[in-house]
Amino acid sequence: MSDVVKILYVDDERGNIDYFRSVFRREYEIVTANSGEEGLEILQRDQDIPVILTDQRMPRMTGVEFLRKSIDIARDSIRILVTGYADMETVINAVNLGHIYYYISKPWTYDEMQIIIKRAIETYRLRSINKELLIRSERMEKERVVAQLENLRNQVNPHFLFNCLNTLHALVHDNAEARDFVKNLASTYRYLLEHSENLVPITSEVSFVENYIHLQRVRFKDAFTFEMQLEGADKEYMIPSASLQLLVENTLKHNKITREKPLNVSVYIENDWLYVKNNYQPKDSKRDSTGVGQKNLEARMSYLSLPAPEFYMDGDFYVSKIPLLKDKS
Repeated sequence: MSDVVKILYVDDERGNIDYFRSVFRREYEIVTANSGEEGLEILQRDQDIPVILTDQRMPRMTGVEFLRKSIDIARDSIRILVTGYADMETVINAVNLGHIYYYISKPWTYDEMQIIIKRAIETYRLRSINKELLIRSERMEKERVVAQLENLRNQVNPHFLFNCLNTLHALVHDNAEARDFVKNLASTYRYLLEHSENLVPITSEVSFVENYIHLQRVRFKDAFTFEMQLEGADKEYMIPSASLQLLVENTLKHNKITREKPLNVSVYIENDWLYVKNNYQPKDSKRDSTGVGQKNLEARMSYLSLPAPEFYMDGDFYVSKIPLLKDKS
């Protein structure tokens, strides 16, 4: 809402409209209508009007009828009825049914009307804030559930494969390289099974990624180099589980990796942020990129009330960074 509050004033008597405009035009943006029908047309064009005032006794459509119909157009507006003492029964019914929030009796004074308008504006602002907080809360709850479901999926899927890997490890007893590969693969999936919580110590995440990197080095050999510079990192750092692995996996998923164009990935910490940086050589095809991993990571960060992860180009390098949280337990 802009700094200048907009008020719609509806009255069939031009003198009342002119007086209201003259006393409040310096403080508010005054929009006027000569009938309930015209007031509804104005609301159809501009539904973002915080305060609506109307006289009760008007031909064709009373003030209460106008305010009742305005709810379907501008639900969040604060409705004020200007009425005489003879209409008090109508006013009470309108208040009870929720058609109006305030009423003011004729004749009103500037001070009296100013107090009521200020209360109405404050009520409108509080409602807007509460509505925004509710939307944010519902979004965070949805993101939390999505993140939990994603974690659950990561836990359930590896069970069958993990059991098969143990069997395979026993079968390749005469091939040391194959046994080592299967062992690291099993350790990778064991981590996914055992770490269902949102936050894990960075030391656990680093061990997980080292197992994952061993598998990728077997696959890509000299076409892939990886370096983690985390010496002296605070051991109390916490990080969303599998988040570092996701960022490293994205570098492999979205870049060309050949002996002629090797992929170089480095991981380091600066100012309580964990960085993953790689030389940028994107694949020609984008079909493997769905963005689901990054969106899930952003949702988890939001749920944990952490700053959002950042992804950007730095010269010829692509950089991903996520915030670290210190364990205060």
